[in-house]
Amino acid sequence: MSISPLPQPDVEPRQPEFLRFALPITTTDSLPGVTSVVGIVVGVATRPRDQAHHPEMAYINTRARQDALGMMVLQAEEAGAHAVVAVRFDSGKISESVTEITAYGTAVTLAASPDWV
Repeated sequence: MSISPLPQPDVEPRQPEFLRFALPITTTDSLPGVTSVVGIVVGVATRPRDQAHHPEMAYINTRARQDALGMMVLQAEEAGAHAVVAVRFDSGKISESVTEITAYGTAVTLAASPDWV
């Protein structure tokens, strides 16, 4: 379903789904069993800026953040990390027509695979 840039009548919007990622990610600054810091990892998603208000904007915005998290997790996996801690989001205008959503955090290794993974 495409999203029109024109204002739309109210409809029942899609609900964002819960996504699981290949490794644990958390907004907390640490996890039990961290043995080393691999480094900062970043994931970026872009979206058009010219979309007028639409009932599905919450879905679109949530999905953009999930896409950015997914890219961050891929970078962490490539770096050999077991988890990402201290995850944060940022966003900004790239051009008059495009905005970016960035997810970033610290990739770490863990001593052993904990029960919650």
